[in-house]
Amino acid sequence: MRQKVKGIMAHPLFSGSAIMVFGSNFANFFAYLYHVVIGRLLGPSLYGELAATLSLIGMISASFSFFSLVIVKFVSSAEEDEINGLLSWFMKMALIAGIGVGGIIVVATPFISSFFNIKNSLVVLTGPIFFFSIITLIYRSFLQGLLKFVPVTVLTIIEMVGRFVFGLLFILLGLSVFGALFGILVSIVLAVWITKYYYLNDYKIKASSVKFNKAGKVVSYAIPIFLTSVASNSIYSTDVLLVKRFFDPSSAGIYASLSTLGKIIFFGTSPVMAVMFPMISKKHSRGESYNKILILSLLMTIGISLMILTIYAIFPELMINMLFGGKYLSAAPYLVWFGLFITIFTIDSLFVNFYLSREKTKVVYFVVATMIMQAVGIWFYHSSILEVIRISIASVLFLLISLVLYFAYDTKKR
Repeated sequence: MRQKVKGIMAHPLFSGSAIMVFGSNFANFFAYLYHVVIGRLLGPSLYGELAATLSLIGMISASFSFFSLVIVKFVSSAEEDEINGLLSWFMKMALIAGIGVGGIIVVATPFISSFFNIKNSLVVLTGPIFFFSIITLIYRSFLQGLLKFVPVTVLTIIEMVGRFVFGLLFILLGLSVFGALFGILVSIVLAVWITKYYYLNDYKIKASSVKFNKAGKVVSYAIPIFLTSVASNSIYSTDVLLVKRFFDPSSAGIYASLSTLGKIIFFGTSPVMAVMFPMISKKHSRGESYNKILILSLLMTIGISLMILTIYAIFPELMINMLFGGKYLSAAPYLVWFGLFITIFTIDSLFVNFYLSREKTKVVYFVVATMIMQAVGIWFYHSSILEVIRISIASVLFLLISLVLYFAYDTKKR
């Protein structure tokens, strides 16, 4: 037993996950401190507007977050002389996407603002936030593909601490919700600068001595990844936006607090997936066994998720009061339900990432179907916050059942 424990402790998945979990959760502490402090300063109505704007940014960014998995996949399995070519090609695509989408956001501001009941100034600010977010996503994914988990963790901490400090500063200067968002922009720009001139200084964004000739393969892999990323991010963002549309401002703020607390489960376990993906991708490309990595990842993910969910079930009032204050205590009866929704979604995400790391892209159909099921369900049935949450639970439970059946089929086939 001692040898088995030592073997698990020495496993790269465990050590890499330990670094990522510690660093990411330290960063998440400041991310949630940002929501807690700013939620208290702004109050439910203004915080609901901020949460809706952040969900909008998340959904737009999700349209290009597929870049992350694609980069990790190809960098982790690339030869040394292909690395510069990969970085240059992906940066070119990122700049095109960032400028194009940022411009569209600015032009479409009146429509977006009217549809989601968000101020024009907040929508306009999402343009530059998206532009720099896509650049930092490329840099961070590149480091992750190289299995450099320490720099990834450090950069995440810098960004989240900066988001809290600058956001708080600008709110105290009287900029309200706009200041909270502007703090995010400043922190992302800082992270981009540090990455470029410190962690990636040895890699040049220019024509490589060996021409990158896998663009076609990247594109064919990227399309299903794109659909999966959009659908996955939509599953935990669409509900916030639709609640903002159908409910009164105070209820939308209460729901936003639930969403923020619930996502602790997902983001608390996401470092495990971040480490698992490149490791399985590398082993798959070499024809090596990866079953142990999957089992360890699943056990770690379920363990962390259930631990947080148990706390939510036993101490809902304490958690809400500690993080958001007494104004949000009406959210307490729904916390364990929302936590269950995110727990199931987290396990779903682990299986989806497992298949994508092996280039099994057919799972995209399951994820897209779940996204549609949730959005349509909430659109027609939203008589209460609990009804909205139960529709989300039913949707992700459908996804889990589909993925487990597909896993059984794939295992038997292999």
